Amino acid sequence: MTDFPFDTVGIDADEVNALEKTYRLLKTKFNISLPGHVDSHINKFELFNNNPNASIGGSLIINAPINTCCLNFIKSHFSVSAGGRGGGSQFLNYDKYQVWAFVTLNKSFGRVLIRRKTFTDSLLEIVNHVELKIAGDEQFNNKYHVITNDKQKATEGLTHELRAVLMTINDASLIIEIVNNTLVIGNNKPIEPERIVYLADVANDIAEVV
Repeated sequence: MTDFPFDTVGIDADEVNALEKTYRLLKTKFNISLPGHVDSHINKFELFNNNPNASIGGSLIINAPINTCCLNFIKSHFSVSAGGRGGGSQFLNYDKYQVWAFVTLNKSFGRVLIRRKTFTDSLLEIVNHVELKIAGDEQFNNKYHVITNDKQKATEGLTHELRAVLMTINDASLIIEIVNNTLVIGNNKPIEPERIVYLADVANDIAEVV
């Protein structure tokens, strides 16, 4: 594929094929453009702190300039022991992609984590966090567990419109982290074209109400 916008160094053929299918499928549904410069500072998000080798290997802007969201293709490097003769170790090195959507918000939320009630509590920790319940919205409270370091900012940011969009999400594996004016949503699953299109749909819907 010409003009392929992803770094494929260290990526196997199956992964490249998944990237190509995803790119083609996204272009059939969204107005896709390429950013001139990517500066998402992924290291400020706790979601990526457990993988110091993570980097952005490609980005796609979704429906610009109408919305302010993009898909960042996060490339992670792995090295696993393959054993070896004589007590020596040989290592297999490879790279894999995960896709996370980034949405620019119109106000600061502080630090917020939003996940399904069934998601593993220890996945992510925010220092000095407090659990947030939205007054008068038991349906949202029953579906999501929200923790934050600034209850007032998070309450003001989680408007009725945004909560309505979040209530439509049917993929229980998606997790959201917000750091000030940037929202990140995704999961650690490998690339599947249809799932990435669904993620882009969700991010686009979020961008329309924030």
